Amino acid sequence: MPYGLSPRELEVLTRAATGQTNQAIAQALFLSPRTVHSHVEHLLRKTGCVSRAQATALAVRDGLLRPDPDHLARFVEA
Repeated sequence: MPYGLSPRELEVLTRAATGQTNQAIAQALFLSPRTVHSHVEHLLRKTGCVSRAQATALAVRDGLLRPDPDHLARFVEA
């Protein structure tokens, strides 16, 4: 995986890139908000980013996001 991200970290990054909060991500993935927070911390450290916004920009630039079909429109230019 790019940047040494785990599949779960990539999933959390993709959901964060759609604007979901840690709480919403936790509910969708059946995790605790604290676990999601840990995943976000880890993915920020692994990518060298300082914010979710920066991590999102990096992920879009590098084609890392794996959106489900319902969220795909958020990542496609009109």
